[in-house]
Parts: sequence; C-alpha cells; structure tokens
Amino acid sequence: MLSNPTNFYWLLMVSLLRAASSQDILTEIPQGVLRGLALENIDGVTFYGFRSIPYAQPPLNDLRFKDPLPADGWEGILDATREIPSCTQYAPGVPYGISGGEDCLYLNVFVRELPVANATQKPVMVYIHGGGFYAGAANDIFVGSEFIMIKDVILVSIHYRLGIFGFINFDDDEVGIPGNVGLKDQVLALKWVKDNIEAFGGDPNNILIFGNSAGAMSVHLHMLSPMSRGLFNKVLGQSGTAINPIQLGTRNNGVSIAEQLGLQVTNLTETLRSLREVSAVELSRAEQIIAESDILFTFPIVESPSSQEPFLSERPIDILLSGDYTQVPYLTGFNDLEGLLMETNSLALTGESMLIEDFTEFVPFDLDIVPGSEEERALSQRIKAFYYGDTKPSRDDIMPAVELYSDFIFGFPAYRTALEYIKISSHPIYIYYFTADTSLNFVKAIQPTLRQFPGAVHGDEVGYIFKTVFSHQIEAGSVEDLALRSVVALWTNFAVYGNPTPDNSMGFQWEPVTQNSFKYLEIGTYSNNVSINPRVENMEFWSQIYEDYFPRK
Repeated sequence: MLSNPTNFYWLLMVSLLRAASSQDILTEIPQGVLRGLALENIDGVTFYGFRSIPYAQPPLNDLRFKDPLPADGWEGILDATREIPSCTQYAPGVPYGISGGEDCLYLNVFVRELPVANATQKPVMVYIHGGGFYAGAANDIFVGSEFIMIKDVILVSIHYRLGIFGFINFDDDEVGIPGNVGLKDQVLALKWVKDNIEAFGGDPNNILIFGNSAGAMSVHLHMLSPMSRGLFNKVLGQSGTAINPIQLGTRNNGVSIAEQLGLQVTNLTETLRSLREVSAVELSRAEQIIAESDILFTFPIVESPSSQEPFLSERPIDILLSGDYTQVPYLTGFNDLEGLLMETNSLALTGESMLIEDFTEFVPFDLDIVPGSEEERALSQRIKAFYYGDTKPSRDDIMPAVELYSDFIFGFPAYRTALEYIKISSHPIYIYYFTADTSLNFVKAIQPTLRQFPGAVHGDEVGYIFKTVFSHQIEAGSVEDLALRSVVALWTNFAVYGNPTPDNSMGFQWEPVTQNSFKYLEIGTYSNNVSINPRVENMEFWSQIYEDYFPRK
C-alpha cells in the first residue's frame, strides 16, 4: 500500500495518459507530468529513464551563491528525455576553457518498471558524482545506467553546484553567504527524492546515498551533518571520507575571488553584488588562476557562526569522535593505486613524473602541529623514512610516492573511520580494497600511460558500476562481464539489505568490521577474497602516529 494515498490517483492518471498515447512514457509527480524514454541494459532488457528533472530553482542572478530553493512546478508535459545539463566548471580544450552552465540543478531517475498501483516499492540508490568539488557530472558519458539497471532498483543521479559557484564563502554574516551551497544543493536533492520517489515506485524509507571521490566525501559529510538527517538509510563511499587529513577549504574565499577580479572588498555587501554581475566564464577563469596555487580553494569548509542553518559547523573529525551523527549501515573502501592520480596531475602540469620534495605536506592538519616547527619537521622525516628508507625520492621510481599518497589521502582515513565507527555504532561498516584491473578501469581508459601499473587507480572502480564513454562492448562470460556483475551485485545487495552478501549466492560472506577483527573484501580481477587488515603495516604506522600526536578528548 502506498504510504501517500494521493499517489494512487497520480498513478491512475498516468495509466490513462499512457493508454491515450502508447508512444509516450509518462509519469506524474507533484510538480507535474514527465515524459521519459525507454532504454536497454547490457542484457537487452528495457528500463526507463526520466532525465533533467528540476529539483531546485535555477541559481541565477540574485540566487547565485545562495542556498537552493525548491523548484516550481510546470504546466503540461515536461520533456524528461534530454541529457542533464552539467554545472559550470573548468574544462580545458573547449571554447573559453569552461563548460556547463549555472542552470544545472537537475537530477535523473531510472527505473526497471513503470510504477503501477500497489506494486512493491523498490530500493533507491542516489549517486553523487566526484570531481574534487570543482568538476564532474552525472551525464550518460560518465554515469551510464546500463550496468546497475540489470538489478531491480531505482537509480537517481544528481548535479550540484561546483567550484566557486558551490563553495564561495564570506566570514561576514551580513553578506549571507556562509558557504557549502554545493552540499546544500545535495541536501535539497535528497529531500526531493524523499518526497517524490514513491511516484516512481521507489521506497522513501530505503534510500542509499553513494558516491566516488568527492562524492564519497559528500555522502560521509551527510552522515555528519544535522541538515541531512532522516534523508537516507544507508551510505556507500568509494575512495573518500570526510576525515581526509588534508586541510578543509579556503575561508573567506569570496574576498580572494573578488580581489582576483579587481573588485573592491571594503564593503562586502557591494562585493557580493558585483560578483553576481560578473559572467560565469570570468568567475571560472579567476577561480582557476587561484586554484593553481591553492588546490583546496573551493573545498567544503566549517561554516562561521551565522543566522542561517549550517551544513557543517564543526570539523568532521570532531563530529566523528563525538558520535553525534547519523548512524546507518556504511560501506566504504579504497583502491590499491589511488596515488597514481598524482602522477596524472604531475604529467599534465609539468610533463614529468611525480616527485615528493616536501614531506611536511603529509603531516595531517588535524594533529594541530604548528607549521614550520621542529615537531613538524621531525614527523615529516619519520614519514619519509617509512616509505623511502634510506632511498632518495626519484622520478625514476614513483611507487613509494604512489603508496604514500594512497595511504595518506584514502587508505588510512577509511581505516580510521571504520575503527571510530565501531566504537559507537550498532550499525555495520564494511570495508573493501579494490585491485581489479581490466579494460573497464575508468581512469586507465582516460590515461592509457597508467596501464603499465597493475592495479586500480583512483576512480577506476567507477567503470564497474556505470557504463561510460570508454566502456567497450561487454562480451558475455568475459572477465569484464563477470567483474562488473560481481560489483553491481555487491552494491545493489547493500542498497536492498544493508548487507552486500545477505546469502551464499556469491560464494563468500563479506563480514563487517568488528572490535575483534578488521575484516575486509579484496575486489580483484578474477575473484573476491575476504581477508583481515588491509595494508597492515602501513595502517599500523599511521595509527601509531595518531596515538603519539592526537590527544583523545
């Protein structure tokens, strides 16, 4: 039975509309009627898509940089067959070096079956894309639904404001821009899903949020933010947590972007007005100039005290340690070659392989060690000695650097998150270690030079969950076919049951981390293997650093 009886009448109206036009794929939500389209999954089975559904008002003119407002409804039938527009972002190689637009707060919904009255409600998977909070999209070329839709779930993919448009902030409360509007976009999208997914046959009480990289950091932040409470029931983060040991974003970056553009900053209310008159292209160009020396310029921040409801008012690590946050079944993990992402960046920027010259950048900011102090220097040398021994860092052997970046940014934060979670939560947390290496590896498809390194680069696992522009034809029974079906089964099982292996159908049991045993699943090319303690020596090294330096409150 539908929890909202009025949905019965919507579904009845839609069935009458379909009968009137067999070529139209229609469904109705409170905003109005949508026209969708028929698609095929990799097994040739039909499913249905409703694209570019507005969940927020276009953040234009006076709404630029403001918290999102719910979208209005419409008359007639909205064409939901067109590709979702991406948000404004830096894109080298295209005209002006900028792609997308500000009118981008839309989402997609994909269903195996069109909704009918009294049908069993389906589990819902809401995907938040990655891209460092300054790039990325949920378009079909990156987030094709043909893989996941071999399973009977509902998939939602969303867009949110990026870069300076989504993460500008001013410390002055009178300006009314405390920051994190990109994350607040995500919150409004989740509210939309909660309120509307029943009209698509979805279960509003069985919603998984999942994402990769910045998307994984986002879903963990939603666990920690009071603003997101009650909007989801499970969380899955691929290569990213909210307790990443690098610094949070740049405070008061609205002043920095204004100065870069030559605007006055003595009256910040007038500064904001001027910034709203600058073109999106000019804003993005100015952001890119600053980001060359400040890569975290538009990362999430801890918001200053404000009259507005904050998304994040404390450091993520402090919230995690307090235990005062949303506790639900949680699945997270990392890839074995995460750090090769830095090789890609180095080659793009300098034409040379990566080389670590300053090890103080690996001193975690949450240890509150004074920059430039003897204590910082001593810890940085300790880190260098663990990864390099007596060997001098060299561009000829980048693997120690890859290992260090992998552990520092991705591996240990996931490990530490699990250890802290099991101390206070009765809900399970599952950890994976992704090592699969086939033609589906997403980032290796983009950067073929990385194929010489066996394993999975940061972002490679995305190609096993979504069909992308780089996905080749999948041959039945091939290693790619078997691997992607395995990953999709694990992910969708977790969405349905809160347990990736609820029975013995996959031939193994993936058990959650406990106080007595840190079990994890290695997701490999040809098989999945349950083991204990991922990269055990490395995790113990970082654990010891935190025991030595981090005072327990």
